Amino acid sequence: MTELFAKLNKVDQNKGLITLQLSADDIHTLEKYHATNQQQVLSVIASDDNEPTPKQRRFAFAILKDIWNSQVGGVWLETKETMREHFYTMYEYYYGMEYGEFSLSDDKGKKSNTNEFINMLLDYAALHDIALSVKPLNELEPQEIAHWEYQCLMNKCCVICGKRPSDLHHLDTIGQGVDRRKTNHLKHRAVQLCRIHHQEAHSLGIETFLQKHHLTGIKIDERIAEVHRLNTK
Repeated sequence: MTELFAKLNKVDQNKGLITLQLSADDIHTLEKYHATNQQQVLSVIASDDNEPTPKQRRFAFAILKDIWNSQVGGVWLETKETMREHFYTMYEYYYGMEYGEFSLSDDKGKKSNTNEFINMLLDYAALHDIALSVKPLNELEPQEIAHWEYQCLMNKCCVICGKRPSDLHHLDTIGQGVDRRKTNHLKHRAVQLCRIHHQEAHSLGIETFLQKHHLTGIKIDERIAEVHRLNTK
């Protein structure tokens, strides 16, 4: 069974038809099934906007698995269950929730809670250089991508694949012939990229590259400038 996700566009009650909007990859998957000439049955599950989505839960569990495989942690890393409970407890503590109030396995909390929990896991992964099996930019909600972009700049890991080493990549043109070492970098947009994705950015061009990976860039602030030793005067 393959799990796909789609946005509901139109409902025709008279004809019993619905119109769904899918990603290009998911459409390609359906086409492959259809090409077998076998009858396909699709299961449609409606999700309230305030409920955590299956995609969110799947992504969160994938990060937890990556953290477990990395074996980065304290005594709470004794088992997969104790590790998961540790992060549940830390999330509840920092966001003022009651013990046992949050869980990925149950319909507890809201979509926003799950987004915050995912951000916490990604912050931990970026801080401890934990390899991610799933690319965050393919899984994050649009409004959460900026948080990941910022953390990657602060922790010097590639915003696309999470790999190190990586470098800060300027998105805004500073000016031909201008010495970057003497330029005030504050408020200039940047992203953190490994060598491979740095080369891709140059070959595609900035705007095409940003659109492809759903990035907008982060304006350099004092904290980012300090981490990367950038001039701010």
